[in-house]
Amino acid sequence: MPSRLVRVRVGDYVAAERWAELDSADRHRALIFATLRRMRGEVPTLSHLSSAALWGMPILGKWPDRVHVTMAAEAAGSSTLIRRHRVESLPEPAMINGIPVTGVARTVVDLARAGNLARAVIAGDWAVREGACSLRQLDAEVDRVPRGGRGRRGAQLLQLLVDPRSESVGESLSRTRMFEGGFPQPNLQVALIDAQGEFGRADFGWDGLIGEFDGERKYRATGDAGDVASEDVVLREKAREDRARRTGVGVARWCWMEALGGEGMFRILRSAGLRPSSRSNWTPFPRE
Repeated sequence: MPSRLVRVRVGDYVAAERWAELDSADRHRALIFATLRRMRGEVPTLSHLSSAALWGMPILGKWPDRVHVTMAAEAAGSSTLIRRHRVESLPEPAMINGIPVTGVARTVVDLARAGNLARAVIAGDWAVREGACSLRQLDAEVDRVPRGGRGRRGAQLLQLLVDPRSESVGESLSRTRMFEGGFPQPNLQVALIDAQGEFGRADFGWDGLIGEFDGERKYRATGDAGDVASEDVVLREKAREDRARRTGVGVARWCWMEALGGEGMFRILRSAGLRPSSRSNWTPFPRE
């Protein structure tokens, strides 16, 4: 009996069982490939979230149901399946499996210019952490945004916030929300030390306070086994938290729900004694 089919776009189908196995990024990539197969003439340069999908960037939120491309200013407008971004000067594309895409740095800056700062910082942190692009390359792309150009302020904020020390989407999101909420800039990957020595790291640190995005491993100790029963992990995390408190620091923790909107995380930070100050005190990660 034939498998039930899911339509990716008109004329392109995939088995429902296979579709169910794909995450949202893979589904967007499937849409890209199906759309490109139907296009006539020269393939346009994929950009924005579609370029991000092919580069393997993590994002915050839903992948789009249209393919994003960058084209010359005189190109036709968008359609139900293609979102066209028109520019005066086309960027030099990179190639992924024969498909032209905007380079990593350009893609990240385009995301920032589109108006979602957290999404751009998440992608930017990933890119510089993984060596997909350098901070200098990001700076160069920001410098190419014309004065008064759309989204220039977002690109400049990305330049301020991107940090290769951020180890996860949740950490990048949390730090962006801290900035948006006017909280003091945290130190990242703060060593936890007592009389017996270093016993782990915390995601964020301020004077007298550490902060943790609620991943599954809140206090990461060198040498921890990756495959440990969850109950044991929780007990060890609690022991590390108690040990951290005995050094005299406060501990603030939050999860996805509280970081996504920001307000829940803000309440937790305020209850731990941290107060908003000024976003102007934030400084960018040092360039080499």
